[in-house]
Amino acid sequence: MFTLRTVSDKKCDRRFTNPPGFTPFAAAVFEAVSTVGSAWQAAWQQGKGMNNVAMHPLRSGPTPCVRNPLRPAVSPLCTRLIAALLVSSWIPVVSAATAPAAPGSAAAGGAASPPYQVELDVPADLRPLLSDHLDLLRWRNFPDLPQGQIAQLASEASAQAQRLLETQGYFSPRIAVHVVCPANGPVKVVLQVVPGELTRVQAVDLQVRGADGRPDAALTARLDRHWPLKPGAVFRDADWEAAKSSALSTLLSGHWPGARIAASRASVDPASARARLSLTLDTGPAYVFGGLHISGLRRYPPSIVERLAPMRPGQRYAQSALLDFQAALQNSPYFRNALVDADLRQAQGESVPVDVQVSENPAQKLSFGVGVSSDTGERVQADWRDLDVLGRAWRLAGSVKLQTREQSGSLQLALPRTAQGDDDSVTLSQARTDISGLVTRNTSVGAQRARSHGNIDTVVALQYQAESQQPAGATPSEVHALSLNTSWTRRSIDSVLDPSRGTLLNLQLGGASKALLSSANFVRLYARGLAYVPIDRSNQLVFRSEIGAVLANGASGIPQNFLFRAGGANSVRGYAYQSLGLQQGNAIVGGRYLFTASAEIDHWFTGQWGGALFYDLGNAADTWSALKPVRGYGTGVRWRSPVGLVAVDLAYGQAVHAWRLNFSAGLSF
Repeated sequence: MFTLRTVSDKKCDRRFTNPPGFTPFAAAVFEAVSTVGSAWQAAWQQGKGMNNVAMHPLRSGPTPCVRNPLRPAVSPLCTRLIAALLVSSWIPVVSAATAPAAPGSAAAGGAASPPYQVELDVPADLRPLLSDHLDLLRWRNFPDLPQGQIAQLASEASAQAQRLLETQGYFSPRIAVHVVCPANGPVKVVLQVVPGELTRVQAVDLQVRGADGRPDAALTARLDRHWPLKPGAVFRDADWEAAKSSALSTLLSGHWPGARIAASRASVDPASARARLSLTLDTGPAYVFGGLHISGLRRYPPSIVERLAPMRPGQRYAQSALLDFQAALQNSPYFRNALVDADLRQAQGESVPVDVQVSENPAQKLSFGVGVSSDTGERVQADWRDLDVLGRAWRLAGSVKLQTREQSGSLQLALPRTAQGDDDSVTLSQARTDISGLVTRNTSVGAQRARSHGNIDTVVALQYQAESQQPAGATPSEVHALSLNTSWTRRSIDSVLDPSRGTLLNLQLGGASKALLSSANFVRLYARGLAYVPIDRSNQLVFRSEIGAVLANGASGIPQNFLFRAGGANSVRGYAYQSLGLQQGNAIVGGRYLFTASAEIDHWFTGQWGGALFYDLGNAADTWSALKPVRGYGTGVRWRSPVGLVAVDLAYGQAVHAWRLNFSAGLSF
């Protein structure tokens, strides 16, 4: 028989006499364990010079430690309690295997042990932490919990609370556990916590050792600039682990695939509530890229893969190059899947081979699609492609698109990327448009060379086009142009499908001469920019602007796709698609000058759904002096769909005094 004395407003003496499974043999084991535990505790306390800490008094401040949980002193009561819990939890298991269940026991379907209540006397900001993780609270609704287990949970609550508080920066808390035993009713356990002072970082010693084993001052300074736990910051375990992980990731994601944490130490002094941090990282060897090991090719030569690689043998290792290589393969029409890896275990000296696994797309594909746009109306579309024309990996693609206001067909032959990284193609297209009273029919043939380097895309194109223009209420005309055009695009955004930070910039320059198969002399300049500025996790700003000019004696003789009109979902909302421009008869035709701008704020209510407020302005005209911006503003809904951002906007066109619904999908740039 053993006795557990607890503290309450009314002293109580609850005796556990021969609980189920606590046989005479168990009692003997208990006495032996208790005696040995008490003797060990007395010797340990004498050697360490520590005071007893009972379960119920407030704990005194712990001594300085090095990120190890404090070992509290154990009272004779706790020693006997632990012994009782060990015996009462082990012996029933043995007894249950050899003896029939006692009448009225849980195994025989008897009544469950009485429940208990828990009262938390802790600061409000710490209550969720303890409520979610303390075993004392997690087990309180268990219907058949034995009384011995309740005592064990109460005795462990103090140490558990201590460890949980340390993760939040509290290393000198005072914790009290009271077990209240009323004459009638359930047991009540009261947990009191005074968290004490938050521990703050006192000093940081950050070192990076280079490939030669000596300190690398440049890398150390780079990591130190972005180190989040500066002196004075609150020291929390999660923040410390995140800071170390971030520092290591910076090296791994750069030129050091063998980087590792050589030493890590956080010395915490609970008495002064200060922490000293020390972190040493080794960069490992200075690896370079080796050759490509390609697998999975069945139809195409290895050059198709090799010419998409941004790295060359002997080039310094960079994880970004591997990621760019994999993205280029996955975006290539030739492959369905691709995996790029550089395994250090296969390194020969400091040269790491690059393993490339690809899965090819079917050579031929026919697809159909339907859709609707607030700008061009309903759409049906058919596309066909052949990725291996004449067995030479030439790509032939045909497309027919029928929309309410635009109809077009095109045929393009594209060649594999050259050894210099160029993508060459020729295109034949026919298009008809009927927008804002202007009907155009355009036939064009052209050749272009495109090149991508990192986030920069450049295109040079030579194109000949012949166009008929039929404005309602005005004289029709025929125009043609042989133009040379160049385009430069920089994409610096965090995501193509769902951008939240970064910028996009596109610059265009082109022109034609009457001396070379053109009906007018002109030079065309155009620039467009888009910026995403995050405010916080739920809010962001979006800015958009475009400006264009055609340097010519007039708009006559210039094809409409070189001139400018405004209005629509991706221009000035609140106005019909391409309804802002020059008035010619009863039609709106393109002008030589363009300016639009837009400011928008997006708020995300959930991870997928958000709302927007926006303000647009802009117009197109034939002279700068005649360009009078009109305004549109309104609100909209945003949806992060699996295929990109979907926007539905209700905009008010101030100049036309009317509301208009606009919707768009994806990033139009």
